[in-house]
Amino acid sequence: MAAQSIEAFEQALLVSEEVLNTEYSFDKAEPSYLRCLEIIDAAPHLRPQIVALLIELFREKKISDEPVAFLMHRLRWPEIREWAEAQLVGMRNPMANGRALEKVLMAYSDGWENKEFYELFRLNAGLGVLRK
Repeated sequence: MAAQSIEAFEQALLVSEEVLNTEYSFDKAEPSYLRCLEIIDAAPHLRPQIVALLIELFREKKISDEPVAFLMHRLRWPEIREWAEAQLVGMRNPMANGRALEKVLMAYSDGWENKEFYELFRLNAGLGVLRK
């Protein structure tokens, strides 16, 4: 079951990235993000593997900052935040090369600028975030 959940999570992320790259639509990518949240909610014990997979897919440029930002705006996992901050600190020129990481970090703010594009955050305005 764990392998299936991780595989389903990865597939949902890759589908969302394909939508972003071909249809340029946050609305059409959101169902895949919601699927990711369902998988996380159903298998909280897989958090370490999910964190590792998110980082791996991002590093390998298989997903952009947007799926990670969406998920972290909702989840606020410190592991991803600490990883992104460490990556920025380790860069020679974070101003030139760290924009995607900065976008992920901005998602940890209640004022994240992209939240207005997503129905989940419009519907749940003022309800806070899911922290597990």
